[in-house]
Amino acid sequence: MKTLQSHLSRSSGWLLATITLATLPFLHGCAGVRTFPSVARAGDTVTMMAGGSERATTETVAVTLTSAATGQVWDLQALGLVRSVFNVRPDGTSVGTLYGPYFHTFWPWVFGHEPVQTVLVTDLPGDVPVGLATVEVNLNTDDSSGGGSVMALSLEVVPGTGHSDSLEYVDMLTGPTPADLPSLEAAPRAKITFGRGWSTLRLGAASLVVDFDETVVDPSDLFVYVPESTVRGTSSTTGPFGATQRMVYWHQDGQRLYLDVAAPQGLAPQYLQAYVVYPPTVTGNPALQLVSATVWDVDGNVISLPGGVTMETMP
Repeated sequence: MKTLQSHLSRSSGWLLATITLATLPFLHGCAGVRTFPSVARAGDTVTMMAGGSERATTETVAVTLTSAATGQVWDLQALGLVRSVFNVRPDGTSVGTLYGPYFHTFWPWVFGHEPVQTVLVTDLPGDVPVGLATVEVNLNTDDSSGGGSVMALSLEVVPGTGHSDSLEYVDMLTGPTPADLPSLEAAPRAKITFGRGWSTLRLGAASLVVDFDETVVDPSDLFVYVPESTVRGTSSTTGPFGATQRMVYWHQDGQRLYLDVAAPQGLAPQYLQAYVVYPPTVTGNPALQLVSATVWDVDGNVISLPGGVTMETMP
């Protein structure tokens, strides 16, 4: 977080790009129509809004640049120029989150994830000729809420010699420091999903037990992340604010992790997800496994969710 906050403190194009990304379109995972900046020199660093996906990664996206002047194509991924792919999320008190169109906060959940905006940072090749160009991004995922996995963004290359921007910021302890973009990317994790698809059932409580290999991952390094689900509507099926409220408690005893959820007003299971996260320094398989899952309705009756409660390893 310190890194991201430091990025935001820089009075540069990165500041404007990040504010634009983080306040306007990402609530429903929009895809961009151009890079930022939209005018750059060969060799410069550009950013782009690439839909909204929790599965896209720096390693799996495909990014190509095509010069309109010559028709030449550069594979930015193969050239090692794609620097980072990460997600940004809305401020939980922002007007768009709370009082914007219902569709904007509801739509990403249709694709199985919370509202996020996927951001891609890449350098341009140093030999791109002056003129218009197109950057094509393929997230190679099936969960983009931005209107598809493939998008083409416009860019104008202007004369001059550009350079890869280190996005340097001032650290209170170490002084000027290059940004660590990979630190913004998702850590290794496993996702717990409550049912498949959409259900009219209402979950009142849940109790889960997750096993793991404590010889591979330090139990104290495990973390549970549960996305906010601030979705409001006006009908009996979507409900007002409060319809997605839930309380989550978790702990580990050195051998297993225990997760308990309480939703006294009843929660549609599609709005409940949990991620068990562990450090990227773990080299072996932590063998995360959901060994027990019990779900109750608001009246205290044990219920079965369509598709059951499942856990999957994320890319």
